[in-house]
Amino acid sequence: MKTIIIIIKYLLFIILFLLFNACMNGQNTIDHIMEDYAENGRKELGSPFTGTVLVAKNGEILFTGAYGLRDRAKNIPNKIDTKFSIGSLTKQFTAMLVMQMVEEGILKLDDSVSTHLDYLPKTFAENITIHQLLSHTSGLPHYGGLAAIGVNSRTFTSTFYTPKELAIFISKIKLIDAPGKSAHYSSFGYMLLGTILEEVSGKSFSELLEEKITKPLGLINTGFASNEFIKNETAKGYIFNEDKTYKMPFIKYGGHFEEAPDRDQSNIYAAGGMHSTVNDLFIWSKAIKNNTLLSENATKIMLHPIQQGFAYGWVRNWEDIIERNTRARLYSHTGSTFGHASVVSLFDDGTTIIFTSNVNRIKAQKIIHKLYLTANQLEDKYRLEGYPDRGSLLEFEREGGIKALNAYFNKLSDLCGYEIKPSDGSLQQIMTLYYKNGNNIKGDSIRKIYMESYNPSRNDMNQLGYRVLKFNCQKAAEIFKEATGKFPNSPNLWDSLGESYLECKAYKKAIESFIKAVKLAKSTKNSRLKSFEEHLEKAQLLTN
Repeated sequence: MKTIIIIIKYLLFIILFLLFNACMNGQNTIDHIMEDYAENGRKELGSPFTGTVLVAKNGEILFTGAYGLRDRAKNIPNKIDTKFSIGSLTKQFTAMLVMQMVEEGILKLDDSVSTHLDYLPKTFAENITIHQLLSHTSGLPHYGGLAAIGVNSRTFTSTFYTPKELAIFISKIKLIDAPGKSAHYSSFGYMLLGTILEEVSGKSFSELLEEKITKPLGLINTGFASNEFIKNETAKGYIFNEDKTYKMPFIKYGGHFEEAPDRDQSNIYAAGGMHSTVNDLFIWSKAIKNNTLLSENATKIMLHPIQQGFAYGWVRNWEDIIERNTRARLYSHTGSTFGHASVVSLFDDGTTIIFTSNVNRIKAQKIIHKLYLTANQLEDKYRLEGYPDRGSLLEFEREGGIKALNAYFNKLSDLCGYEIKPSDGSLQQIMTLYYKNGNNIKGDSIRKIYMESYNPSRNDMNQLGYRVLKFNCQKAAEIFKEATGKFPNSPNLWDSLGESYLECKAYKKAIESFIKAVKLAKSTKNSRLKSFEEHLEKAQLLTN
């Protein structure tokens, strides 16, 4: 009997040792990955990683780490308790506050905006509900909607608004679809939710967060604060600029960091103005899973995807993760603001991955995917196959062309549980292949689908026009002409149209377009006014 007990104890010791060793190896591997991203992230992420990371499994933290500098000028390193701006992760907290008030009977999901903000035009506010704002189905656009009303984005982000002033401003933005008809991600919708919360409670968004979320959960490093607080108490935001000259191999990181511009907290507000730490966000994630702040039924309503995977403040089955790992299922959301990026990902198997970063833009999906595989000791062998090569038209059609492309996204849609379409960039690339090879009929047919189904932004259309301008100025002019019809108040698009005419030697049309660009730039105080004036002067000289 004693021999059996000794053997059992010995086996238990070996098992515990192996488990401990595996855990330590997992930690070391995650740290190695993040150290590599901190040094060489430009190659895979578009920027070296600088920020904090937390990985957990079934409610227990496996790994935390801090990388890079909080303040590059003062050489202050990031620490695990460094506060970061978390951008659109704020939407999770705003959705929670709304759902708490729904449970309390203060709000109803089918309430119209006009029910609580009666000072807004009824033509706008009567037809949009709280449910639609939460699920991004209100018809409101994202920040691309500013151009449609002739407002410069930098002017908007640097302007102070009271919540009421912000709501009135948003009511002037043109809807891109009828409320409830389709899903379009919109921060403006969550700004309206913040205003509604303040209106019905008589308290500020910051006070509501503290009373209903951060204080009950003990989130001591989370909140919505002033511009001064963000400037002095959180990690400074940076933009990484890759050096594309011969100097790159001799420059650390292959580029350099620039401090990102500030944004006024009043206009990012309940859509993206909060700050937090990875440890606080982990406590928050557990509260979601454990129904700490809401009943189980209300949590289910909050997390139920409506269209395009959008739930209230969350996204179900982020396609960029699913196509890398077809076995994964998750709730997640990213956050992005000037010089900051963040992610909270809650996988159905109990894996939690959170990071906050003070550099933007960064390819978050690659970090999440790699850390998930490492934390679960999985091989990278579950990727969705069948995406046709887009390097050349010959390769694209050899691998099945449009038919194969549709089949791939049908599979991805089935896996995610909602319709997924090729990205704007992919469709532009395919259009460009057909245009470049002289197949304008096919290119135009794809462009028609693109315009009708994707509702491209001014930047998307500008990008497409310049892709085509490299080899076909007439087709590029046609695209830019369509773009100015869609966004007549965009000086940049009129300038691009002028450049395409200039390339085609249609100098009179080029001058007319540049004059329009200059006029619009002056009226909106556009930062590129001088460049537009130089283009006009060049066109005028060429006519003489």
